[in-house]
Amino acid sequence: DLVLEALGQVGRPYRYGGTTPEGFDCSGLVQYVYRQVGVSLPRSSREQRAAAHEIHMRNAEPGDLLFYSFSGRGIDHVAIYLGDRQAVHAPASGRAVIVASVDLKYWEDRFVAAARAGR
Repeated sequence: DLVLEALGQVGRPYRYGGTTPEGFDCSGLVQYVYRQVGVSLPRSSREQRAAAHEIHMRNAEPGDLLFYSFSGRGIDHVAIYLGDRQAVHAPASGRAVIVASVDLKYWEDRFVAAARAGR
């Protein structure tokens, strides 16, 4: 259910602070998708990581969360793992929600942790 809900948001616009299909930021997308399947998560990516149980990426299952750091000062991005080395991201201003390979160098270089939340 998480995967289908996440895939249903692909193409939605990015909006800083956004928490609805009218526009999502990364943690707003995660919070929204989880809420649609009855799981309450905190709002920010850092709070979401704190609320989740860290796992090794090789054990990641569809619906798990992937955390990234762009600033080098802790978690500042989160995505939903789809399985098959793919994830749904709300990446940045001017872009839409996308599916991207976790193996792309861009994402690999910024990856911090995988975690399981609320299930």
